[in-house]
Amino acid sequence: MDCITHNYDPRLMTNSQLQPNRRSVLATVGTTLAVGSAGCSALGKNQSTEANISLPSVVTTGEFPSGEVVLVPDNTVTLLNFFATWCKPCIEEMPVFRRLRSEYDPDTLHMVSITPEVDEELITGFWEKHDGTWSVVNDPSLKATDKWNANSYPTNLLFDRDGTEVTDDGHGILARSFKNLNEQIAPLIENT
Repeated sequence: MDCITHNYDPRLMTNSQLQPNRRSVLATVGTTLAVGSAGCSALGKNQSTEANISLPSVVTTGEFPSGEVVLVPDNTVTLLNFFATWCKPCIEEMPVFRRLRSEYDPDTLHMVSITPEVDEELITGFWEKHDGTWSVVNDPSLKATDKWNANSYPTNLLFDRDGTEVTDDGHGILARSFKNLNEQIAPLIENT
C-alpha cells in the first residue's frame, strides 16, 4: 500500500492560510484554560476529602453498619483488608481477622475489608461462609483501591490514630498471622 503524503508549499499559500485564524487561537486558549482550571479544582477537591473516603456496606445485618462506612476514621487505629472472593490467601486470612476482631473492640481497632466486586449476593455469601465479623464494603469504582494502590490480593494496610499508614518495606503490611499482625497493632493501640 502506498503512503499518501501532503506537501504544503508555503510559497503557494495565501497569507490568511499561513497565519492562524484568530477564532481558532482563542478557542484553543479558552479550551486549555477551561481544562486546566477544571483539573486544578478537581485536584483541590480530592485532596480535601481523600482522607475521609467512605464506601457502601455490603453486609448490613446484625451489628454490621448500613450505608457508607468511613475507611480511615479519625483517632482510631485502622486495618484495611483488600480482598476478592476468589482469592485463596484471602480466604486463609479470614480466621486471623476474626481473631483480631474478637481481641479488639471495634472502637479500638477499626477493621474494614474492601472488594472491587459488584455482586453483593456473592460477597454476602462469602462473608457468611467464612464468618466475617467486621465491616465489608465494595469498591466497584476503585476509589480506595486506586488511592492506596491495592493492586494485588490480599493487600493489608494499617493506619495509626493519626491516619498515617504503617508499612513493612514501603507498601502495606506483610504480616499474615495473628501473632505478627497483633505485634504491629498492639503498640499502636497502647500508645494512646
